[in-house]
Amino acid sequence: MIKTQNDIESKTVVIGIGYLFVLFSCQLNYINRMKIQMKKWKLLLGTALVSVALLGCAKTNQPSSPEEAKKAQTVTIGYTQFPTNIDPADEYNGWFTVRYGVGETLFKMDDQLEPQPWLAEKIEHPSQLEWKITLRNDVTFQNGEKMTGAKVEASLKRLIEKSKRAADDLGIESIHSDGQTVTIKTKIEQPIMKNLLAEPYSVIVDVDGKAASDKAPVGTGPFLIKTYTPETGATLEAYSNYWGGKAKVAQVKIKYFSDPTAISAALQSKEVDAVYGLPYANLASFKKDRHYKISEKEGGRYLSYVYNFEDPYIADDQFRQALDTLVDKKTYTESLFKGAAVPATGPLPSSSDFALDKSVHEFNVEKAKKLLDEAGYKDTNGDGYREKDGKKVTIELLSFTRLPEMPLAIEASQQQLKEVGIEAKIRKVEVSAVATEKNYAFTPYAVVAAPIGDPYAYFNSAVKTGGVGNIGHYSNAEADKKIEELATETDQKKRIQLSKEIQALMDKDHGYTIIGFYKVAIVMNKSISHLESHPTDYYHVTNKLTKE
Repeated sequence: MIKTQNDIESKTVVIGIGYLFVLFSCQLNYINRMKIQMKKWKLLLGTALVSVALLGCAKTNQPSSPEEAKKAQTVTIGYTQFPTNIDPADEYNGWFTVRYGVGETLFKMDDQLEPQPWLAEKIEHPSQLEWKITLRNDVTFQNGEKMTGAKVEASLKRLIEKSKRAADDLGIESIHSDGQTVTIKTKIEQPIMKNLLAEPYSVIVDVDGKAASDKAPVGTGPFLIKTYTPETGATLEAYSNYWGGKAKVAQVKIKYFSDPTAISAALQSKEVDAVYGLPYANLASFKKDRHYKISEKEGGRYLSYVYNFEDPYIADDQFRQALDTLVDKKTYTESLFKGAAVPATGPLPSSSDFALDKSVHEFNVEKAKKLLDEAGYKDTNGDGYREKDGKKVTIELLSFTRLPEMPLAIEASQQQLKEVGIEAKIRKVEVSAVATEKNYAFTPYAVVAAPIGDPYAYFNSAVKTGGVGNIGHYSNAEADKKIEELATETDQKKRIQLSKEIQALMDKDHGYTIIGFYKVAIVMNKSISHLESHPTDYYHVTNKLTKE
């Protein structure tokens, strides 16, 4: 039978007391002869008994069981997003690899969205098409293998084989390694290589390594995956040989909430220690409660409507413009985000040098009606709904709970459309299915356009014709040409100008309605420290995370 610490301490107390009483009896005759010493013995006995009593009480300040001790060293975080895996080369799953502290990239974005060395020591640009990266010499993967140039080479080659988005962005022709250096040769000049190597898809993994779960890679971060259950959550354990110093907590648990409204109750009941994705309607109450603290950042994440150009109504420029004109950005941001958002001009926040200066968008219901009338969408039978070519105009809107505010926005738009004579039906879908949906007019979408400090990757993926992230099938030949120019432009002023011109074309086409930028917030109980939001929205769990 295994003895617990309590068993040992209790036995120690009994033995200690027994010993003292035996000692006292043995000395009784002597005490009778030496009565003058009696007071001294009483004092000695009393002191000893008090000491033993204090010994027994001292452990009351410690966890009373191994389970409680383990809980004290575990931080549980609730999220409203949880991918099927955290393979950084799979879609946008690298965001979660970094968020959970499992994986790291060669470079890391600072608070000013400038790339800084992380797993790399430095980067050199010996020729127009070459980049030479010197790696840190003290990094090991979570299986104990050293991070070498050969390991990084294998990781990057795997990335561009598996991810079309990464391959398109990086434009890599070849990769070669020698000791702790890696040399990348590109097909065309790549002016933002550091930025792209800070993108979460660039997380460095041990290609030959095997994690405890096949849903996760073997990375270099402070925490390694122990269990990973889709639709439920994950358990992470501190990696003892992490190059930045072992994590201060032994374990992190990720708990998935499909219902964003349930996440507030979980925080209040202490089911979780912190949450990301809290409904903004509930944020104010936590701000007023001294038992909680909030890490909130103004970043580049925006809420938008993405129009599906494969829908025949959306393909009509005037109809699409009318829909854009019905969106009251100011009211939406104020009512949905409770003061934690600002209306958007374009996909980049006003704090960015790349931001669009002015938008053609205006909220004007009467103008929307006029646009619809002019395009031949009219109510000819008096039923309150418009027809086109003798057919009632009915469109479909997608809705999902990536943000709890998304369904509210769609419901508001449905009502607004009804008031101008357009029937809109709402269809609920899973967030993972949005990219492949075809039969709809528009969908809400939340995006960070430039988490790596430069918008090229965003334009190349989400705006360019055929881009892997261009879910609405937007297409503009002039914008495509400017995106191709941006790919190789090395002059920063020209990059800014090209970016603004691309956004102006998107804006003029009413290809997207960028509603507003909202703050990203992590809410936690007061016992948690060093769990902070970041402008990129993907640096969360680090080795500094603590729980008092």
